[in-house]
Amino acid sequence: MAATEIPQFNLLDHGLFVDREPWEIFEWMQREAPVYRHPDEDDGFWCVTKYDDVLDVLKRAKTFSSEAGGSARIGHVEPDVLEARRNFMETDAPLHNEWRKPFARDFTPKSIGRYEDQLRVIVDEVLDEAFEKQDICFVHDIAALIPIRVLGTILGLPPEQFDRLIELGDRMIIDSDPEIAIHVAGSPEAEAFKYLPFGSEAAAELCAMGRQTIHARRGAPKDDVLSILANMEVGGCPLGDRDLDNNFALFVVAGNETTRQSMALGLLALLKDDRAMSEFSQPGGVTDQAVDELVRIASPVWHFRRTATEDTEIRGVEIKQGERVVVWFAPANRDAEVFDNPHTLDFSRKKDEHLAFGRGGPHYCIGTHLARLEIKVLYEQLFPRLKSIEQTGQERRLYSNFTNGFKSFPVRITAK
Repeated sequence: MAATEIPQFNLLDHGLFVDREPWEIFEWMQREAPVYRHPDEDDGFWCVTKYDDVLDVLKRAKTFSSEAGGSARIGHVEPDVLEARRNFMETDAPLHNEWRKPFARDFTPKSIGRYEDQLRVIVDEVLDEAFEKQDICFVHDIAALIPIRVLGTILGLPPEQFDRLIELGDRMIIDSDPEIAIHVAGSPEAEAFKYLPFGSEAAAELCAMGRQTIHARRGAPKDDVLSILANMEVGGCPLGDRDLDNNFALFVVAGNETTRQSMALGLLALLKDDRAMSEFSQPGGVTDQAVDELVRIASPVWHFRRTATEDTEIRGVEIKQGERVVVWFAPANRDAEVFDNPHTLDFSRKKDEHLAFGRGGPHYCIGTHLARLEIKVLYEQLFPRLKSIEQTGQERRLYSNFTNGFKSFPVRITAK
């Protein structure tokens, strides 16, 4: 695309992300309009796509609020709806710190390490089933099963709930895709559920499942995350049902979908690059550094929103108080001024330079270490057993401008 050619695009159109990752649009924005005013039915919003600018917004959390207008929806959300659905991801300091602190110790590398043996058993069980089938959907038969089984264990949920949580979580977070959501976000039918977590009809059943364990943990806490949620206090008060529901739903979707898509998008990148696959699959090739590069190239979340709390500027562009600022993580992770050959897997890149986990800000993903471990163990367990793996059909992308990933990805795996 020529530098002077202005492309026609609408980042609010989920269909833009169905057939491909539209890097050419984001490259134009990074080159010609790194702080871009995107029109919408209201007053428009700012798009930030350069690595340094995204990092700047994340760091300036007081100026760019996650609480003021929410962080998961680009469009305006009615104040009463936002409050009814608020989880701790959509809070600012000091409230965010108070929410985050009780969970932080359970998601340190040392704490997560306690689950590694269980994780390896889970991965082997999933791979046993997949190798028996040979022709599989990598998303449904491998990548979806590992994160939810690990997350369910850490949360303290009964195993019989795990499979159902996958479907319900998908319907909540991929609410733009008519093949997944019962009622697509923004439809008249969805209006009836707008006060539920994520504004989804699936939240009622999902949260009812969570309440069973949460209520049990209030009387008899165990060494799991839902025991923390059930018994913690915020502002000196125990949590009410709304806070319990909203944050249980957050744990399910945040700990499931993004890791799944990192696995799937990462595998596709490996299958398209023989050099990278050879390097990564050799003994000792699945390093922490290499896993981080897979996450960078995957970037399973397209964007998050912030709201300016005061007049400020980004890269010399004036931002007014109350204006929406959308940070685009996936394009920032392929910023050519930061990453040489940004569309190529390079396992020599420095660890933890990408922004996929929200690096630099107070909302840095609390499950970062768990996600890395799950991806690492998957490939450490897969490669010694693998004779060959090939894609057998076209992957099908999600109809979503929020989650970057696949709803199906057919492959054939053959054991040694």
